[in-house]
Amino acid sequence: MVHRILLTLLIVTTAITAGATPSRVPPLLPEPTNVQIPGKIVWADIFTTDPNATARFYSALFDWTTRTIADESGKYIVLSSTGGPVVGVARGPDRKDQRPAARWIAYFSTRDTAAAANAVESNGGRLVAGPLAVPDRGMHVIAADPEGGLFGLMTSSVGDPVDAEVNEGGLLWFNLFAQEPMVLGPFYEKVTKLQSSPWRTGGLLLATGDVSRASISQLEEDTTVTATWVPFFRVASLEKKMRLARRLGARVVVEPRTLETGMQVAVFGDTTGGVFAMAEGEIQQEASQ
Repeated sequence: MVHRILLTLLIVTTAITAGATPSRVPPLLPEPTNVQIPGKIVWADIFTTDPNATARFYSALFDWTTRTIADESGKYIVLSSTGGPVVGVARGPDRKDQRPAARWIAYFSTRDTAAAANAVESNGGRLVAGPLAVPDRGMHVIAADPEGGLFGLMTSSVGDPVDAEVNEGGLLWFNLFAQEPMVLGPFYEKVTKLQSSPWRTGGLLLATGDVSRASISQLEEDTTVTATWVPFFRVASLEKKMRLARRLGARVVVEPRTLETGMQVAVFGDTTGGVFAMAEGEIQQEASQ
């Protein structure tokens, strides 16, 4: 189940620093919005031991294009759909056993990166990198919650993406798999300014007002895995994408299941160990239940 594949995510988190990426990366958006939506997940990076292989996998799966930015500080790959940039790929630390590994980082928008970083430390979390000013992109922080789940905070230099319908291949949702969701709820409330409410069995929904932003689900009781944020990407046909994912070398972590609203979801491990999900249907409708 989930905890078996997540074992590959136990990488050295202190090595995930700005030094693994170029000194400059593109702005969050091609055109400024000058709008800030605190608590919204506005970007995602996957830190991987093999950026090229990871980029090839996701670009083939979702028909994304790739753009590589490199300088003496490192390399960063931007993956884009026809609607614009979707996620980034960066070099992560090697494992001691030299096996491939990857981990997704979701970035929450914040108006005050320094204040959010202070909230992380004062509520049982820890800072992994930053606060750091990234030219053209904005202020960045990578942090760990009290269970060790890695996440990011960002104050974008050009504003946040406005809420809009997510097209096929777009980033639809993030769910945190954790041992004690009810304990983590207050932490994320203080750090991201989101509100939490009970959701499904033992889980929490994170929202701003009546807009759902993310969720927290409970890991199996016998697991010793660190809490992990998992991205959900929207697809038109889960069945077709599953076949393609398998041909590309992905492993199925959680078999497809249909939720009460009719939404179909499945969870996978990519070719370097990163865990992601695909969803067919309206995840916002399910999340709001």
